[in-house]
Parts: sequence; structure tokens; C-alpha cells
Amino acid sequence: MKNRRFRWCFIVLIWLCSSTLFADDTGSAIMADLAKAQRHTSSAMELRMTLIDGRDEQRVRTLQTLSLSENGQQKSITVFLSPAAVKNTRFLTFEYDDKADDQWIYLPSLGKVKRIAASERSGSFMGSDFTYADMASTTYDVDEATHTCIKEETYQQAHCLVIESIPNDGSDYGKTITWVDRDRLVALKVEFYDKSSDELLKTLECSAIDYVSQSHIARHMVMTDAKGNHRTLLEILQIRIDIPINPNYFTVSFLETGRL
Repeated sequence: MKNRRFRWCFIVLIWLCSSTLFADDTGSAIMADLAKAQRHTSSAMELRMTLIDGRDEQRVRTLQTLSLSENGQQKSITVFLSPAAVKNTRFLTFEYDDKADDQWIYLPSLGKVKRIAASERSGSFMGSDFTYADMASTTYDVDEATHTCIKEETYQQAHCLVIESIPNDGSDYGKTITWVDRDRLVALKVEFYDKSSDELLKTLECSAIDYVSQSHIARHMVMTDAKGNHRTLLEILQIRIDIPINPNYFTVSFLETGRL
């Protein structure tokens, strides 16, 4: 199995969803539980994305994200609903275990599908603080990184285990540090570091924890640039888990036409 990048995205909300308790407190065991918690067959979410610059000026976008696990492969598609400047922009990801993931984006202004090259995946996704690589859903298999529980502390009034994850190879980040709510199995905070593992690049903070379909989810997520120049707020407006979804949504044909 290839060692995937550390990737955080809209589907990370599913990664944060579970009521499972830890079997033990080792870093690998915790990440194994999180990976297991991710394995929903499908999800559908409507979200609001707010881009906030250093002057607190805001640009608001609404979007829908669908995901489907089929024959062991994870697929996801994101469709921007508003405003008019980005409406009908569509983004499709296929994940593979034995080769690099495929990603495509349809930009209405160009009127065609563009494949995302490997060299572009560290770039900003639609002006947000998420990269194209962040937008791919993934499991955190224990053989993809070394996970170490470095401490325990209270965060957002929750007892958290703090996990340092260092990728084996092929990552956009040198390491991540995750604050995991021990009782609800929800990641409340994640720090992303550069490839040297010395410089903090950005921080994800999760709040408004809700209980939906026997799973805990964070309805609010804020990704903040470490320099304080920009941040992105994601809010779940609606979410459904493990529902029937037409697999034809996850095709280049739908990406290009918007029609099944």
C-alpha cells in the first residue's frame, strides 16, 4: 500500500465522526480507531465556506460534497453552488492504494475539465487555506506514518490525547500534531508543519460537536494560516451518512456536464 499524504478536507468531517472508545492510548491504536471510524459507505454534506482575509473581509461560498466507498476505493466530488463567480465549479478525486490519486477540476470559466498535476497539489484550493492535496479523503493506516502519543491535556474542556504523526514518505507535511477528544473520538485541533517539521504552517480547529446518525461530528472547522494573513471557516449545514448515492456522480462525464 502506498504511503499517502496527510490530507484534510471536507471528507475529514467523516474522519472525525465516531462514538468508538479507544482500546488503548498508544498513538498507533488511536489512529487505527480513527481510520476505522472513517469507513462509512457514503456521505452527503452541504457546507458553507467563508474565506476571511487579514482585514476580516469575508467571501462566502456554499457547496455540496458527496463521497462513496465502492469496491474498496474512495471517491468524492465537490460542487460549488454559490456565488455566481464559482457556481458549478466541480472537483473530483479518486483514491488508489497502489498509485497516486487522480484529481480533476471543472472550471466554468474555461468550460473544460483540468487534471490536477502532482506539482499543483500543494496549491490553494479555490482560494481557501486547504490545498488540493488536503481535499483528498484518506484513511490513516498505521503503516503510513509513525504515530506517537506525546502528552495528555485539556482542550475545549475535553480530555485530549495529543498525537504526533510523522509520515513515512511522500507527504506535503513533515508532521501533524492532533488533539483527540478521548471520550468522543473527535479531533478538536490539528497543527500542520512544513517538511522540516520545524515551522508551523497552519492550524485546524474544530468545534460545535454534534451527534448525527450515531456519530460525533464537528460542525465548525477553522483552518488558519500560521502567519495570520488568512483563515477559512467550514460549517456543515446538512449531513447524511451511509445513504444510497448514484455512482455516476463520480465520473469525469458528470464533472464536465453536471448531468447524470
